[in-house]
Amino acid sequence: MSKFEYFRPNSLEETFELMMENPGYCLLAGGTDVMVKLKENIIHPSVIVDLGALDILKGIKAEGSKITIGALTTHTQLSESDVIKKYAPALAKAAGLVGSPQIRNNGTVGGNMGNASPAADTVPALIAYDAIITIANMTGSREILLKDLFKGPGRTQLEPGELITKISFVAQKDNQSSSFEKLGKRKALAISVVNAAVFIEVHPITKIVTKARFALGSVAATSIRVPAGEEHLAGNVISDKLLLEVADVVSNAINPIDDVRSTAAYRKEIAGTLIKRALENAWRAISI
Repeated sequence: MSKFEYFRPNSLEETFELMMENPGYCLLAGGTDVMVKLKENIIHPSVIVDLGALDILKGIKAEGSKITIGALTTHTQLSESDVIKKYAPALAKAAGLVGSPQIRNNGTVGGNMGNASPAADTVPALIAYDAIITIANMTGSREILLKDLFKGPGRTQLEPGELITKISFVAQKDNQSSSFEKLGKRKALAISVVNAAVFIEVHPITKIVTKARFALGSVAATSIRVPAGEEHLAGNVISDKLLLEVADVVSNAINPIDDVRSTAAYRKEIAGTLIKRALENAWRAISI
């Protein structure tokens, strides 16, 4: 492990000053990824800026129809939150499947995004909710869709001096539903071979799907939406035949790679299967 200076600022202003004064900084949120990379000499920062004291970046708020999550909120807090379980159940499930209890207790939702792993579990769930992230620096803030944050594995749109402060999305309504599915090589501490999240809106009288969003992880360089599958589902009433068709459309729409965890062919097949399974669960859970 290389030598570095360590700072634990008490305010965002102090944080931004440290980031501006130390171009070789590395942000520490929960530390579940950063500490591994330090020990394995994957990264060599000159300065570690520990965000742990920034309470302003923690917590879950429900204001009207809007859910806001601080970037330093842990996966355990997400999975156990009554607000998230009621209004964003796919996110609650995804957060509860991250790593081990120790990792969930320390790892943060903002860190999961900033790490930019194609296999991140909370990211597809949040993309399915059309989540918006707020990015801040010394001079102000900007908002972008979460799906637009990622440039590739380990790479984001964040500029030097910027950090993610919060995530927001619209709370799920009675005629809407969502679900998350994950396939790993083992039951715990598994990096996703494929993960999938769906969000649907159904007309309360006709039962026609009026809105659909699908998100997949571990099938591309970043978590992705699958418009072809969404469009095939929307405008129709859910049936076993339709879900089989959607699964095929999803499988044919993606171009994953072979790696140590899976083959591309298996990923194509299982992605469609997971989307189908998530849609079945979402349909059963809808409150109309």
